[in-house]
Amino acid sequence: MARNPTKRAVLSQPLPFEFGCSTDVFPADELRALYQDGGRLEALASGKVRPATPADERFLLVDRDEAAPTTLLERAWVRLKGRREYEREQNAHAPASDPEDYGMVEWDEDRCWW
Repeated sequence: MARNPTKRAVLSQPLPFEFGCSTDVFPADELRALYQDGGRLEALASGKVRPATPADERFLLVDRDEAAPTTLLERAWVRLKGRREYEREQNAHAPASDPEDYGMVEWDEDRCWW
């Protein structure tokens, strides 16, 4: 009979993570923390994984804006959420750009005499 991995073992494995925004605003230590634990934090925040430690439960409070971030990872997560929201708003309000018109006429219609 196959043995099921414990919740702790599953959580200790790194989960895939994509920033989904520009990383230019993140300090190096926050980038490292999110590369390492961002997938797990995203799974916790979305409810795919249940909190296994008091730190996980505290993180969920921070994610829901019910507590202020105190750890490096919590601050990085709050910055990530803010950056994602900022870029989403910027893209939603960006005007649709018309194709550039350089005054060129297709096939030089104005110059063809035949």
